[in-house]
Amino acid sequence: MEGRYGTLPTWVKAWVSVSALAGFGVIFYYFFGSRLLQQALLDFSYYWLLLALFFPLVFLLFPAKPSQARPAWYDHLLSLGSLGGGAVLAWHGPSMVLRPWTNPENPWQIALALFLLIAVLEGARRVGGLGFSLVTLFLSTYPLVAPYMPGALWGPPITWQELLGYGIYSTQGLLGLPMRTVGELLVGFLVLASFLIASGAGQAFLEIASSLFGWARGGAAKVSVVASAFFGSLSGSILSNVASTGSLTIPAMIRSGFPKAYAAAVEACASTGGVLMPPVMGAVAFVMATLLGVPYGQVVLAATIPSLLYYLSLFAHVDLYAARQGLRGLPREDLPLLGEALRRGLPFLLVLGFLVFALLYLRLERFAPFYALGLLLLLLIRELSFQKLLQALIAGASLIGQTLALILPVGLILAGLLGTGVAPALTSTLVRAGQDNLLLVLFLGVAVAFLLGMAGVMVAAYILLAVTLVPALARLGEFNPLSLHLFVAYWSMLSAITPPVAVAAFLAARIAGAHPMASAWQSVKLGLAIYFIPFFFLFEPALVFQGSIAFILVHGLLAAVGILLLVGGLEGYLWGLGPLPFWSRPAYVILGFLLALPEGLSSLLALFLSIALTVWLRTQKRLTTPPGLQ
Repeated sequence: MEGRYGTLPTWVKAWVSVSALAGFGVIFYYFFGSRLLQQALLDFSYYWLLLALFFPLVFLLFPAKPSQARPAWYDHLLSLGSLGGGAVLAWHGPSMVLRPWTNPENPWQIALALFLLIAVLEGARRVGGLGFSLVTLFLSTYPLVAPYMPGALWGPPITWQELLGYGIYSTQGLLGLPMRTVGELLVGFLVLASFLIASGAGQAFLEIASSLFGWARGGAAKVSVVASAFFGSLSGSILSNVASTGSLTIPAMIRSGFPKAYAAAVEACASTGGVLMPPVMGAVAFVMATLLGVPYGQVVLAATIPSLLYYLSLFAHVDLYAARQGLRGLPREDLPLLGEALRRGLPFLLVLGFLVFALLYLRLERFAPFYALGLLLLLLIRELSFQKLLQALIAGASLIGQTLALILPVGLILAGLLGTGVAPALTSTLVRAGQDNLLLVLFLGVAVAFLLGMAGVMVAAYILLAVTLVPALARLGEFNPLSLHLFVAYWSMLSAITPPVAVAAFLAARIAGAHPMASAWQSVKLGLAIYFIPFFFLFEPALVFQGSIAFILVHGLLAAVGILLLVGGLEGYLWGLGPLPFWSRPAYVILGFLLALPEGLSSLLALFLSIALTVWLRTQKRLTTPPGLQ
C-alpha cells in the first residue's frame, strides 16, 4: 500500500490526504453530532459520507492487478463515482429515512445503485480476493433464483429492481448491521491501530518480546508468537500480520535452526490467533457486540481465556520442539536490553492498558479509542513529526477503506438472504437435519463455517452463521450466547491455516521460501488446539468469564493443563520426561483433550490417569537411566 501511494500523482495524493483528514469529521460526529441533529436522519447521511470519503481509496491504493503500478482510468472512474454517489446519497439521507428507496422509481436511482453494486463487488475482489467477490455476487443475487429452488431454499418472486433497491438503499442492505458497526464502533479502533503502528508500536512489541524470550531455547519462534499476538490485536488482519511481523521473525527463526516450513507455520498460526486477541481484536468482535447487544468490553473479556489458551499451546509447541531438536536461543548480545525495550514500549503499553480500563471499567465503548489516541499523542508529542502524523492519518484512512471493502459486501449478502427469508429457513433445515442431535448440528455448522471461511473473509462467514447456525444451536441446547458466537467466530477463521486454502500459511511460506502445502500441514499440527478450544468454551461458559471466579479459575487451569499435555503428545516430548515412548503420545493427546473438555467425571478421570502415566514414565526413566546420567 505504501509503495502504491508513492506512485500516485500529486493531485491524487492530495485527495488521499484530504480523505485522511476527514477522520476529524468522524470525531465530530461521535462526540457532538447526535446532540446537534436528529439522530436517525444524521446516521443515514453519516454512513453514506463514510462511504464517499473512504471507500474511493480502495481503487487508488489497491491495484486491479498486481503488475499495475499506477492507477488507470477505470480506477479514477470508480473512485470519483463512489465519491459522488456517496455524497449525493448523503444529501438525500433524510428523505431516504422518511420514504425508503427500496423500490427505486427514477432511472438515475437505478443507475446509481447498479454502479455502487459494481464498485462494491470490485472492491471486494481487490481486497478480499476473487472468491469473496464471487460468493458475494451469488448470495446477494440469490433472491432472483430463489423461486425456482426446492424446499427450504425456496423464496418468493422478486424483481431485479426491487432486489437492487433493497440491497443498496435499505437499512438491511449496504447500510445494514455491518456498516453500522463500522460507523458506530470500529472506526475509532482502526484509527487508533493505525497511529499505534505508524508510531512504532509493532517494533516496540517486537523488541520487548525479543528481550524477554529471544535468549531462551527456540527464542526466535517464541518472539514470533508473542509479537504476532500483540500486532494481530492491533491490526485485526491475519495477512497483514504475517506480512509485517513475518518479514522479521521468519528469517530469524530460520537462522536459529528452525526448518523453513516450521518457521512459516509458527508465524501463520500466531498471526491467525491475533484476530481474536484482546484488547483491540478484529472487526468480527465489534459485529458480535452489536448482534448480541452487549458492551464491546464484555466481548473482549470473553475472548481473553480462549486466546491465552491458544497462545499457550503455540508457546508450548515451540518450546518442546526446540528442546527435542536441541535448538538454542539467540545470542544475548544480538538482543535489545529489556530495560531499554520497556522504556521505548512504555507509551504503547500505557495506551493499551488505558484502553482495556476504559472498555471494561469505564464502559466508554466507542469513545474509548479516541481517548486512548489522545493519550498516545500526549505521550509521544515530542516524537511525532507532521510527516508521521500525516502517514498515520493516511494509514488510518486506508485501513477504513479496506475495512469497508470487506464489510459492504456482507451487507449485500445479508440483504440477499434475509430479504427472501432464506436465513430462517436454513436454520430450520439445520435443526431438522440434525434430528435434534446436538453434535450432528454442531459438526454441520463447523463444516459450513469452514467452507464459508474459505471464501476469504472471516466477518462474512461469521455473520452468515450468526443468523443461521447460532439460532439452530440455541434451540437444541442451553448454550451461553457469547460462547455460541465465539464458537462460530473461531471456526470462521480456521481456513486461514487449513488446507486447501490456508492463505496465511501460504503467504508465510512465500516469505520463508518453503513449500506452501508443507507449511499448511505443519500449521494444522501447530494450531491443533484452536480446533478444540471452541468446543471447550462452548460446553463450559466459565472459559468465557461466565460464572463465579472459582469456576473460572478451576476450569481455566484444567484447560491449560490439558492443552499442555495435548501439545506434549503431539511433539513427543514432555517437560521433566524428555522424549516420550511412541505408544504414550496418543495417550497424552487423548488425556489432554478429555482434561480440557469440561465434562466433570471424564475430566477428573483424565487428570488421575495423566498423573499416573507421568509418574510411571518418570519412574521407568529413573530405573533405566544410568546413575551418572540422571
